[in-house]
Amino acid sequence: MALCVAFVSIKSPIPPSQPGQSTGVVSDLPEWKSLKGRIQHDTLKALTVKPYKYDKMTKVQADVLDQLPGLIAPPDAEDPDPPTRDLLVRARTGTGKTLAFLVPAVEARLAAIERAGKQAVIDAGVKSDKHLEDRARRAFARRHAGTLIISPTRELATQIANEAIKLTHHHEGFEVRLFVGGMSKRQQMREWARGRRDIVVGTPGRLRDVLQSESEVAHGLENTPMLILDEADTLLDLGFREDIESIKRFLPSSPERQTFLFSATVSSAVQQIAKSFLSDNHAYINCVSGSDPSPVHAHVPQYHTVLPTAAHQIPTVLRLLAHDQLTNPGSSKAIIFFPTTKMTVMFANILRDVARQCLPAGRNTRVFELHSKRAQESRTRTSDAFRADTSGASVLITSDVSARGVDYPGVTRVIQVGIPSGAEQYVHRVGRTGRAGRTNGRGDLVLLPWEVSFVTWQLTKVPLKPLTVNELKAQVTELAAKHDANPTAFFDDANVPRKSNIFSTQSLAPILADVDRTASDLLAKVDPSDIEETFMSLLGFYVGHAQELRIRKGEILEGCKDWAVDAMGLQAPPHISPTMLDRLGLRDRGGSKPSGRFNSRSSFSSPRSSSSSYSRPSSSHSRPSWESRGHVRGGEGGDGSYRGQRPSRSFDSNGSQDRRSSRSYDLDNQYLEQDTNLLHLS
Repeated sequence: MALCVAFVSIKSPIPPSQPGQSTGVVSDLPEWKSLKGRIQHDTLKALTVKPYKYDKMTKVQADVLDQLPGLIAPPDAEDPDPPTRDLLVRARTGTGKTLAFLVPAVEARLAAIERAGKQAVIDAGVKSDKHLEDRARRAFARRHAGTLIISPTRELATQIANEAIKLTHHHEGFEVRLFVGGMSKRQQMREWARGRRDIVVGTPGRLRDVLQSESEVAHGLENTPMLILDEADTLLDLGFREDIESIKRFLPSSPERQTFLFSATVSSAVQQIAKSFLSDNHAYINCVSGSDPSPVHAHVPQYHTVLPTAAHQIPTVLRLLAHDQLTNPGSSKAIIFFPTTKMTVMFANILRDVARQCLPAGRNTRVFELHSKRAQESRTRTSDAFRADTSGASVLITSDVSARGVDYPGVTRVIQVGIPSGAEQYVHRVGRTGRAGRTNGRGDLVLLPWEVSFVTWQLTKVPLKPLTVNELKAQVTELAAKHDANPTAFFDDANVPRKSNIFSTQSLAPILADVDRTASDLLAKVDPSDIEETFMSLLGFYVGHAQELRIRKGEILEGCKDWAVDAMGLQAPPHISPTMLDRLGLRDRGGSKPSGRFNSRSSFSSPRSSSSSYSRPSSSHSRPSWESRGHVRGGEGGDGSYRGQRPSRSFDSNGSQDRRSSRSYDLDNQYLEQDTNLLHLS
């Protein structure tokens, strides 16, 4: 089979097992070999022998493929009772839905090519002509597209293209075309002109562009018999409704066009798009149990930690990574999500420096960075490298470009720092772990004190368990002591293959006990301008989600200021120009003060945090109103790890004033120039 697109990578390893159901129960599901005689031999060979080597189907695969071969039968205008051809499928991420729509797409394409060859013989008025039939099949495959698949992101579109390539491994000459932004349009057009169009995968923006500007693409898709909308809810959430409606106008109408619509949720917006794209007699396949109280895979344990103060943020993230490396020695593979691109970049740089000093794997920890500001080629390389990584201690620092659909085998933990953009995004982020039927996944949500209402208001159906900073520290300390007592037995008890020298030392307890000091020392090296820009990006993000947090914008402003000082070590919060305050709605009608109860930084200690040995400058202001919201267990007993005041950074070792205190924080001119950009860095 020809590889049609040079930038569709197929280097990722094949997962050893088929993705399981959300319930984890697969014993009552059919085997792939039950499709023998209903799909072509070479398709079944790819699924059961090489490259997939799958045994059981998942629920969504069983429900969709049970309708074969009738599902892919061509429309018959004379049939008074036509069979159902269009599908609306509700299925969660990580349940194998990609193959559920790719198998019918491949089978329909192969059948259409075969019909084109036979029709050419009939039109020629001869009984048999193999050469004519072969020429007709080749011409048809090059001239007409088989299936158009629209995906919301470049990463997901590339992953679907990779899966299509693997599924057609034994079908000689089968090709896949990819149209996504961030890659060379000229290269994509060259590939389109020189090869077959069996399956076309793309993102809405690039597809709409090439359809409107390239007549050859418009002509090649005008008779496309199958359209698949994957992650339809995300397509709508990202504002692609107009794009996909425009694309539809270049395609045949129903019933000549068969349409599959896959979505994790079926909101009113998804129902509207279904009404526009699907025939009236479409089938609805629901693979999400209504009795399941949680929208997340039930077998994934999930915890939330509400920090006593912002100063605990970096040490807590480091301890969660250490906990994962200790609970999954030799197989740790974590993803950390941040709310904005600026924060993703900054924390990736921080983690690269600090991991070698205070994580069990030390310098053996591999750190990957993925966000929308990187070039697409770089993002693809990073995504492929993390997917293929088997180092046993890897971390992907990412924004939401990795939140939905993209499959990374073997992820043991998902850590979300700060609130996601919504409850559904939380679900899809957690869905990166516990996939492929694995039971060793885990999700952690790390929140600042003023973010706690997101849990109480937005995640009411998610079985989150509270985890305090003290409890986490105790668990890490206990695991480190167990390792140090007998490193060999520690690896043996974990029931995972031991990786040679995966841990940096035989004595982990001293390293992990020093996490707080190590993190504090590192912050002195962070460029203040990076902190200030990250502060602005966070402010823009959180102000836009004030409704989800159920707090006032003024409280968000004070919380972000507190983060800049306590979490990141600035001597004073960044100055915000009056113009920026107006744009964000943070000034009252008099124009003199930010909205909310605070006019300056306040003390943000969480409930019962007075017992913590970490202390902050006192304030005459009353406690923020968020401290009475929700059950903030993250503050129970304080952290007990910070001893005394945070080290002063006013002077360096030579006695000269530190850059953090000498910088002017009157950044009006700088931020007036960058206001718009900084608010869109997420």
